[in-house]
Amino acid sequence: MKKYIALLTAALLVVGTVSAALYNVQAKEKKEDDNGIIYSGVYLDDVYVGGLTKAQAIEEYEAYIKGVENLKLTFTTSVASFSTTFGDIGISISAENAVDEAYNYGRRGNILCRYKEIKSLEKDNAILIPEKTIDEKKLAELIEEKSADIVTEPKNASISRENGEFIVVDGVVGTTVKTDETVKAVNDLLKEVWKQRDVRIAAVVEQTEPQYTAEDFEKIDSILGTKQTEYNSSYSSRAQNLATGASKISGTVLMPGEQFSVFNTVSPFTEENGYANAGQYVNDELVDGLGGGICQVSTTLFGAVLQAELQVDERYPHSLTVSYVPLGQDAAIAGDYMDFKFTNNTEYPIYIDGYAGGGYISFSIYGHETRPSNRTISFESKTVETYEPDEPEKIDDDTLEEGKEVTETPAHTGYYVELYKHVYVDGKETECTLVSHGRSKYNAARATIKVGTKKVKKDKDDDEDDGDDKKKKNEDENSSEETPAEPQTEAPADDSAGGEQQ
Repeated sequence: MKKYIALLTAALLVVGTVSAALYNVQAKEKKEDDNGIIYSGVYLDDVYVGGLTKAQAIEEYEAYIKGVENLKLTFTTSVASFSTTFGDIGISISAENAVDEAYNYGRRGNILCRYKEIKSLEKDNAILIPEKTIDEKKLAELIEEKSADIVTEPKNASISRENGEFIVVDGVVGTTVKTDETVKAVNDLLKEVWKQRDVRIAAVVEQTEPQYTAEDFEKIDSILGTKQTEYNSSYSSRAQNLATGASKISGTVLMPGEQFSVFNTVSPFTEENGYANAGQYVNDELVDGLGGGICQVSTTLFGAVLQAELQVDERYPHSLTVSYVPLGQDAAIAGDYMDFKFTNNTEYPIYIDGYAGGGYISFSIYGHETRPSNRTISFESKTVETYEPDEPEKIDDDTLEEGKEVTETPAHTGYYVELYKHVYVDGKETECTLVSHGRSKYNAARATIKVGTKKVKKDKDDDEDDGDDKKKKNEDENSSEETPAEPQTEAPADDSAGGEQQ
């Protein structure tokens, strides 16, 4: 019984206490409502509005809003910064709505909710954050305009070769300001408690690493393959074309898996691009054309590629033999239908260094050597078939004296050739394989001879001398027929033979 009375007494005390508290809340509400003022301890952002009427609070907060419009908003990046004002980006804050929110603090919800908010003001201030909006489109346009000087494209590292040394320039990291993400960051800022002062915010930046860095080129430390061929430097136009072609290829860097096209690199064959008229093959005939001789550029590079054991993707022989390399080791280019292409099939970058001058053209391919030091290679051209040219074509020429003959176009023997690679380890052959695209067919072409038909009057003594000359000539021809000529095993010398391109 006593226990029951004690519990009942405690319950009555609690009810009484709560009732008294609620009474006090109602009394305070009535008092504040009668005065029409905001409860003490209430802030709107950094503005104290407690104890103010709505009208007074609106006046105070509108002054704050005007100050906010003039506040500077600075966007920072690791590269640079740019600024604007909140007024320029169309900030909008409703003083009436903000003051209503402040006035309703402690007056909203049921009596328990109101009690909780009013009691909290006795311990801590209530800092309210009114809704703020901006013109997002205007802000986005401003960010793109102001950040134009900050935005940079990534720039690859570069490598060059001077005086026998490699020079590497490191790449540049690209910087892009992410407009949408930066606008969102400003909106998030608007949801925080503000103090009336300038604001700095980090712009959202995306950095893009360059595709190639200085580290990528550190492994270029060895010559993988090199090739040199000769040309007659007295042919100035041809020499010019070789120098032009070599310079356009020299300095090329191929990353692992990248393909190289000679034609795409050295064309177009125009005077503006540095080319002159020189001899080239067209329909099995040697004629002058812009870029003549450019095939010696691709041929020399082919030799370096073979030595480097890179992947040959496309290669064609000339229609007729050339003199500057063994049979089967040339690489013709012509228009968009004959090209020399290869791929860097190593795991490291390669650098191509080329030069033409003084009667020589050379290419060296640099990279990182992974082949064993006791392993060597060589190449062999095997002639499978030989095609003899037809009888010479003789063309009458009334500008030549009768009986005289002048060879206008020499004969060309044709060949079918296969190119093989031999691999040696410690001097012993371990492998012999047909080179990729290593089959070559060279056409046979008959000679073209001009025969004189011009009549010349001669006196009797001259006729007798001519008779003696004819007799001696017949004897020489008979002697020549009796002694067969040595079979040709190399391409005929023809320093003017150039590219196949038309």
